[in-house]
Amino acid sequence: MRRTALWMIAPALLVATAVTAVPSSAHLTTAEPARAVTTITATHSGSAEIVLYDDATLSMRATHNPDVHITGAGRLVAIELTRQDGGGDNLTAVRMPRFAGGETVVAGSTTPPETCTDWPSSDADLRTTCSNPAKAITLHEGYYHLVVLTDGAPVHVVLTMHGLQHGRSSVSLQKTLRSLEATLPERESIGASTITYGADVSFANATQAFSIVAAKLHTNSPATGGSLCVRSDTTAPPPYAFSPACPGGSSSGMFYETSGPAAQDGAVGVVAVGVPGSSTAPNGLGGSFMDSSGPTYVGGVGVWLAGDQLDYFGGFSSTGAGTGTAH
Repeated sequence: MRRTALWMIAPALLVATAVTAVPSSAHLTTAEPARAVTTITATHSGSAEIVLYDDATLSMRATHNPDVHITGAGRLVAIELTRQDGGGDNLTAVRMPRFAGGETVVAGSTTPPETCTDWPSSDADLRTTCSNPAKAITLHEGYYHLVVLTDGAPVHVVLTMHGLQHGRSSVSLQKTLRSLEATLPERESIGASTITYGADVSFANATQAFSIVAAKLHTNSPATGGSLCVRSDTTAPPPYAFSPACPGGSSSGMFYETSGPAAQDGAVGVVAVGVPGSSTAPNGLGGSFMDSSGPTYVGGVGVWLAGDQLDYFGGFSSTGAGTGTAH
C-alpha cells in the first residue's frame, strides 16, 4: 500500500473556489474543490484535477460501500483519485462487469496502512493474507489527480467524503482520454481441459491495457491453471492465438495450483490482469484456463487506455512493468 502523509495548506488558501494546481505535468491546471458530497460527471473517459481543503474519510467497505455510488451504462466503469503533492493517498472505485458480479468494488489508502503477508513467499505467492487496523479510507488534504474510465456512455459517480466542507460540488472532466473496452469471447478448446479466450482490436499507442475475466473451475481438480497472452498482430491472429503457447505473442502464467483452494466447488473466480510491459503497445488480449475436470468460461473484457492509467490494475505503461491481481 502506498505511504500516507500529511500536507498542510496555509489558512489563507482555505476558500471554496477553484485554485490553480501544479501537478507533474508542465502546464497549470485548474483544480476543482471537493465538498462533503462530490458528484463526478463524465460522458467519456478522461481526467481532472481536484483539491481537498481538509482531510476526508470514506467507508472501507469493499462492496456495498455507502460512500461511493456509480450509475450509468457500461461494462466496466472505474474512477481513481491519486494524490499529487507528495503523499501516497488514493481512492479507487470499480463497477465490475455483470459477468463478474456487477458490484462496485472500493479500495483506498488508510492510516495506518494495510499490511500483507504472502504464502509461501513473496516470490511465489499462492495466497495473500492482509490485516488492517484502520477504520476508514483516508484522503489527506491536498491536490489529487482524477482518472475516469467509461464504456462509451455517460456515468455519474457520487462520493460522500466525511470531514470536508458541508455542501455539494460537481466535477467535470478537464481532459479527454482515448479508451476502448472489448468483449473477450471464448475461442478454441484444447481437449476437455483447456479453454481459450481473447480479442484483437485496433487501438494505437496504449499506455495501459488490462483484462478482467471470470471462469468456473473445480476446486477438487488435480490441477488448475491459467495463462495470459498478449499480442501485437498486424494481421488476423493465427489459430489458437491465445492458447498457453501464444504463437507469435508473449505469454505468462496467471496462476497454477496442484490442488484447489478451500472454496465452494464451481464458484466463479474473477481475475484482473495487467499486461506486462513491453516495447510495443498490445492490441490483442486473451489467455486460457485449464482444469483437469473441465473449466467453464463465464466472460471477459479487455480494456485499452491512452494518455493516463489506473494504478489499481497495473499493467502496460511506458514507465512500469505489469502486475496481476486475483479477486
